[in-house]
Amino acid sequence: MDIWKHSLLSQRKFGGKPEDYFEVHKFIDSSKLYFFHFKHRCLLHHTLGIEIATQIFGDYLVNQEGSTILIRDIVAEHCKEDLNNHVPTVSEWFSGNESIADYITEIPETGNEDLQKFILAPLLKSNCKASLIITCSDFGVALVEKIFDLPTALHLRSLLPQEQNVKQVLKNFQLRKRWQFTPNMEAIKMLEQ
Repeated sequence: MDIWKHSLLSQRKFGGKPEDYFEVHKFIDSSKLYFFHFKHRCLLHHTLGIEIATQIFGDYLVNQEGSTILIRDIVAEHCKEDLNNHVPTVSEWFSGNESIADYITEIPETGNEDLQKFILAPLLKSNCKASLIITCSDFGVALVEKIFDLPTALHLRSLLPQEQNVKQVLKNFQLRKRWQFTPNMEAIKMLEQ
């Protein structure tokens, strides 16, 4: 489902205008710019992705009707729309894909405690080394730029091997559960009405 359709569904669910939600949906699907395949969803379509979105956008937004909407609710609905009404954890995405951990050759030591916590968050939440592709990759560098700043992102980039990138790793990612590749058909029908 594309960003605009997600925005229209958010308008139906939360009120306001589709534009109120566009940037949040654009962020959740930003991983598609690194791997244009529905496997990109393993990078942000989960509970850690909800947490990252709140770090970037804050806890809530106020739509054009004046209603306060939680960012976590917008992102959770986005996940449900793409993943057959499921909001997975990082563990659910990466279990069974431990072999892609071989592509994570470098877990950088940054010297910055907050950055180090961010980099290790997928591993700490999932106990799957493979999940570090979220933060220890070209996509992770983009996340760090949004959450921290450009110099911090450039520092992380300098610590990562060039081949430790999303495109290289996700080619080998195996989809194992039906929800990983099946959208919520009710949401699609709602758009058609």
